[in-house]
Amino acid sequence: MDAPLYPPATEFVQPQRLPAVLSTRDSAIRDLMDVPAAWAIVIKAAPIVGMAVRSPQMQPMLTTLSLRSLMQFGLTTPAILARIDTEFQALGPAR
Repeated sequence: MDAPLYPPATEFVQPQRLPAVLSTRDSAIRDLMDVPAAWAIVIKAAPIVGMAVRSPQMQPMLTTLSLRSLMQFGLTTPAILARIDTEFQALGPAR
């Protein structure tokens, strides 16, 4: 059986990041750092996180770890994360 032949693309549309509501469960720490208003919320609620992410050991993991995953290291608590999520929702969607 032959593979189907597809015509060449006529135009290319550059991919865009769609707006999404940030969260402590689904957003990577690096994504939160890229949104100044969101990062200010995190630093205000959990200043220790700001110090922890500057560590050389944490740098490679910032694009894969969420704030919720930092609970296992004792850097946050469920109450702090709930407060941050509430403020993120008030912030609205971010790119």
